[in-house]
Amino acid sequence: MNLPISSWAIRNPIPVIVAFTLMLVAGAYSYSKLPIKQFPNIAFPMVVATIIQEGAAPTELENQVTRIVENSIASLPSIEVLQSTVTLGVSTTIIQFQIGTDLQKAKDDVEQRVNQIRNQLPASIQPPLINSLDFTGGSLMTFAVSHPSMTESELSWFVDDRIARDLQSVKGVGQVSRVGGVNREINITLDPIRMDAIGVTAADVNNALQRSYRNYGGGVAQVGGSETTARVIGETATVAELGNLSVPLRGGQSYVKLSDVATIGDGSAEVRSFARLNGRPVVGFDIVKVDTASEVDVENGTLAAIDRLEKANPGLKLTKIFSITDDTKANFHATQDVLIEGMILAAIVVFLFLRDWRATVIAALAMPLSLIPTFWIISMFGFSLN
Repeated sequence: MNLPISSWAIRNPIPVIVAFTLMLVAGAYSYSKLPIKQFPNIAFPMVVATIIQEGAAPTELENQVTRIVENSIASLPSIEVLQSTVTLGVSTTIIQFQIGTDLQKAKDDVEQRVNQIRNQLPASIQPPLINSLDFTGGSLMTFAVSHPSMTESELSWFVDDRIARDLQSVKGVGQVSRVGGVNREINITLDPIRMDAIGVTAADVNNALQRSYRNYGGGVAQVGGSETTARVIGETATVAELGNLSVPLRGGQSYVKLSDVATIGDGSAEVRSFARLNGRPVVGFDIVKVDTASEVDVENGTLAAIDRLEKANPGLKLTKIFSITDDTKANFHATQDVLIEGMILAAIVVFLFLRDWRATVIAALAMPLSLIPTFWIISMFGFSLN
């Protein structure tokens, strides 16, 4: 049976006009809400577990770390690929899950398994790093921070405590990570001459620190007629308290204070990265957006927040070093220009061939009016504008 849609539409213009008007409104509204992104959302559920043991040979890491980690993770459901790479001091295990697996849950499961076997790993390893791979991620923008009256340590604290907190409140900002600068650290500098005279070794000091500053489970305790979990927390509040730590001498019959064989100070960790701008040391930071956010909207919100920070802190200067949004906006505007030029040229061609102003106007109006409702469809399918 033939369905004369055109004939029906001509005989019933009111419902057609109303329906098309609603589609135009929906398309125009969707256009204003569609994100602009350089890359589409690509979700490959992959988690990376990295364990660092400085100075350890690859064979040692393979036997003492990598195999244990692999055995603990291998029984997780939905794993497609499990592979590890071992280099000097670094063990990296990549876990690829089946498409459709919840990446956050997969990451949490891997982290839980690694924490369960933590006591089977060497005590000298650094805390395991569990990260998910985001193929659409990477830095959206990079900034350099400088202030004429702030030291590098003060700038580092300002970036971590103030700038990161303010920028993470911007809609669409997923992470703010510092580049360069220094990290606060309590430094214990041993005095070898004093240690030799007293009879204390570096291993004795290390063992004393490990015994005293480790958390232990204390079982359960009866409090007010009910059971509650008890824990023994090993930590110190001040440098002076740390200096009073008792280090046993050989034989364990007598003790010496840590401050008697070492200098303890509130300092900074060893510098592993640095940032410079025009030859001067600065502290930088990267901004990573959430997957679904529009790059342009995130940049606009970030720049507005940075402007407020600079006004609230005289002398503070945040310089934009890099932004992928510049290319994204340039490509988007170029596409817009080509689309408009194409519609204009199409209308000119219609006029040159038909020599009819009425037909030309109809063609010129039909192209944008038929394009606008498609933004509604694009929005429903979750695509970005570009």
